[in-house]
Amino acid sequence: MSKKTLRLPSPSPINSNMTTQVSEDRSPQLKAARCPDTTVLIVDDDEYFRALARTIVEPCGFEVLEADGVTACLEALRARAVDAVILDIVMPGRDGIEALRELKTISPETKVLTVSGANDSELFLNVSAYLGADASLNKSEVASLGAMLDLVLDL
Repeated sequence: MSKKTLRLPSPSPINSNMTTQVSEDRSPQLKAARCPDTTVLIVDDDEYFRALARTIVEPCGFEVLEADGVTACLEALRARAVDAVILDIVMPGRDGIEALRELKTISPETKVLTVSGANDSELFLNVSAYLGADASLNKSEVASLGAMLDLVLDL
């Protein structure tokens, strides 16, 4: 067997203006509202997480509603059509697992993205997937909410 040598072209040097071109505009580019008729309900007992999730999701063009627990979530779903729910799994009182079951009964077409920041979040998120959640996300990856909603809603 003869050995063959792979020859790669030598890398071209980086353009000296590249760093300047990249660093001139540091402002984030928000996407235009692309889904103004899409409503997302954020359900979490932590008001700071709801506010953070809203600041991530609203610039993506979603109309955002909030609920501070399972009871408020189910009331909102009975009062109004919602396209997607961002549902915290671990909450005091009635938890997200219980809410997920009832939510899928009340509104089976509503997409559900479960989130958790608990110590055993991987376990909770796996259980939520088994119970019908369309996607799940660890709260440490909250910056991905907009992209995850796009995937779940097939936008």
